[in-house]
Amino acid sequence: MIMPTRVGETTITGKNQISLPAEGVRILGWKRGDRLTVRVLDENTVVLTRWPKGQSAVEYFAGKLGHVFGDHDEVLRYLDEERRSWGELGRDLGTPDS
Repeated sequence: MIMPTRVGETTITGKNQISLPAEGVRILGWKRGDRLTVRVLDENTVVLTRWPKGQSAVEYFAGKLGHVFGDHDEVLRYLDEERRSWGELGRDLGTPDS
């Protein structure tokens, strides 16, 4: 694990571009052409996250939360139960089912 380390500073150019300090890029093992996602945390903090080359964020996260939501069949069963409960809610409120 890499510990937080100050590796330099940079300036925003007239075209809203920045150069990352070379030491930081070397420590991280980032290379030219790596794709970065930019996330704003607050008015003074930005987080850059590198995605593996040739992989989108969707591809990276696909299937990562299976332990939370279950497998495909379990998710479909849950959705079916949820949708059935909507009809019950409508009857409880005196509205017709759709």
